[in-house]
Amino acid sequence: MPKPAKPPTLTDVARLAGVSVPAASRALNGGVRGKKSGSPELRERVEEAARTLGYAVSPAAQAIKGGRARTVAFIVADIDDFGSATMISGIMHAAEERGISVAVRTTRDDPMRELDLLTQLRGERHLAVVMATSRTTDAAREASVKEQLTVLQDHGAKIVVIGDNELGFPTVTVDNRHAARLLAEGLVGAGRRRFALVSGPAGQITALERVGGFVEGLAHRGVAVDERDIVHTEFSRDGGHRAVDQLRDRLGEFDVIAAMSDAMAVGVIARLREFGVSVPVDIEVTGFDHVPMLGDVLPGFSTVEVPLEQFGEAALALVLDEHADGVDTVGLSGTPIIHGEAIAAFDR
Repeated sequence: MPKPAKPPTLTDVARLAGVSVPAASRALNGGVRGKKSGSPELRERVEEAARTLGYAVSPAAQAIKGGRARTVAFIVADIDDFGSATMISGIMHAAEERGISVAVRTTRDDPMRELDLLTQLRGERHLAVVMATSRTTDAAREASVKEQLTVLQDHGAKIVVIGDNELGFPTVTVDNRHAARLLAEGLVGAGRRRFALVSGPAGQITALERVGGFVEGLAHRGVAVDERDIVHTEFSRDGGHRAVDQLRDRLGEFDVIAAMSDAMAVGVIARLREFGVSVPVDIEVTGFDHVPMLGDVLPGFSTVEVPLEQFGEAALALVLDEHADGVDTVGLSGTPIIHGEAIAAFDR
């Protein structure tokens, strides 16, 4: 019985491509620039040689060799959330460009699960850990998260946080407050005067920034909002349902229910329809995040377009790319959309 052929090695690939073994390794495994390591012509030669020989990179071997897996841990609250799903898509595309993989973990908005996950990550030895959960005003919780992230950093993982926070690590953020203010001003400019606001938990920084900016925008246009007309619940479709239940006896007092996420807006719209309230004829509902399907169903829907897919690229560039050294924060911009038109059409 003939001996089985030996599997091709990296040395075989390098010999066929006419390059050094280190150059072949960088082209296939990625250097600090991921799949952009080496010239395009060199990478093409090496990849063609690998295909010809049937050579495949071993992630396990790379982890053993470098002491760290070519993976990034991406932590979100819930993969069912529109925003989280879009961010996951963005970071996976960015990671693929760098020749690395993404391991998604969910906290389910549970502080204890969040800490448990961060502890578990120590043994997984990721290149980077990206936190994309809403940070809070709970000092004890934030101190515990910072402690766990610091341990991961000390063990060699790069850390980046998406969203406003006080954790002290490189951050990718978006101008939630300013965008919310412009959205509010645009709605008042379009003739709206009576508002109810529904947002995430009062202890979440994102919720506070969006509500704060919206209230500032209304005040700038001479419109006040009573505290009882601001409802804090979960940043979800179910949260939107519950918010309408709290406002049910006073729905006739409002022109607009401004939801601080599109997921909440979906819940608000569904619950209003159950109560026989027509949207937007009786009450207009607005959102924040810009889920494309809502614009398809409601062409005149008002929201803020948050560059969710760009978060992943910005986060990985911040912690993995050569030019990122010394950069602590990347700021992205939200674009308010009033009745289907970008805010650029309005007076800023």
